[in-house]
Amino acid sequence: MKQILTALMMVSLATASVSAAESGSPDTLVWCGLDYSMVKMIGTTDFAQPDQIFPGMLMAWNSLFVKEMIPQLEKMNPSVHTDLSAVEARNEKAKPTQIEREDGTKEEKVVATHIKDSDIADIVKSLKLKNEQGLGLIFVMDRLVKAQETGCMYVVFFDVAGRKIVHSERFCGEAGGIGFRNYWFHPIKDAVKKLPKTYKQIKGGK
Repeated sequence: MKQILTALMMVSLATASVSAAESGSPDTLVWCGLDYSMVKMIGTTDFAQPDQIFPGMLMAWNSLFVKEMIPQLEKMNPSVHTDLSAVEARNEKAKPTQIEREDGTKEEKVVATHIKDSDIADIVKSLKLKNEQGLGLIFVMDRLVKAQETGCMYVVFFDVAGRKIVHSERFCGEAGGIGFRNYWFHPIKDAVKKLPKTYKQIKGGK
């Protein structure tokens, strides 16, 4: 009987430990992923294999971020949790119809954006996260524009518990690299380089 009780206590403690890890803490940085649910891929000379992009390449970009960029986030905050299931579910709904086979000026295709502040707020509120506390971080991908070789996204920090947006900033970076995956991942890498300054300002404002 004592052995059974001991085993039950150990299971209970293990479960509590997992729950605590998932719920996070106020100081945790929660990476929620690259959200391509509203992205526009614009150009007449790229995005020629939509069946491989949706959702395969969206998954590949998120996997690459975890492999290469999480170590960069950990330099800002050693306590980084990944909580990707909500964004993965959103990305599964992205479709080839989000590809626009036309070119245009920088003002038309890069400076302009179809994503509103209310769209970003709705995305943040809709995320079903395992973590219950911490500072959330999500990149809401805006557009990949081949003619101008530019990728744009919204870098969004938010309070996980209350879903209040703490900081939202549109960033556009130069695409580049060998292969489709690396070429359109380059702007994301550039955005990550700018995160430490923003993160320091956010933490300093608390």
